[in-house]
Amino acid sequence: MSTKNQLLAQYDLHDVLFNNVIDNINDEEANKCIVEPLNSIKWLAGHLLWAQRSLVRIGGTQVEIPWTGHFLTVQGSTEEERKMPKGEFPTIEQIRNKWNETSVAIREGLANLPEEALNAVMEGKHPVTPFDNTVAGLWAFINDHQSYHIGQIGILRRAHGKEPMQYFSKTVEEEAKA
Repeated sequence: MSTKNQLLAQYDLHDVLFNNVIDNINDEEANKCIVEPLNSIKWLAGHLLWAQRSLVRIGGTQVEIPWTGHFLTVQGSTEEERKMPKGEFPTIEQIRNKWNETSVAIREGLANLPEEALNAVMEGKHPVTPFDNTVAGLWAFINDHQSYHIGQIGILRRAHGKEPMQYFSKTVEEEAKA
């Protein structure tokens, strides 16, 4: 399996897991911080959506990721992003809907990326070692980042008394029952 296909397989898994980990979480639960200084489920979900912008750049797609001012981190954002007006705070459902609306275009851009483009060196040093300064290195880091935060939401959903996150996609029959 090529490097690109391995990275795409991880992207596809995160797409399923993102939806599964916030399944059956209402906005009140999503907003609740169970203990300081932990982030809420909503902040983590919004931050995952915000991080998708790096994959938008890698794949060269034209996808708008809203609410960045609410969910960015200083070390991972640009000065321009930090100065943007925040606007209205989204609901967990709006975050999920935007994720699902943009994930197809993001994946298409990534799938169309030539394999040799993965070895292209990016400007600036990657802030985390052992990731290198290649496009593949950044993509691998974003995949790891997504996995880390999906895991955090999984722990928080259990703290809210919810069932564990499922690793499989729901079938059409299961969705009809829900």
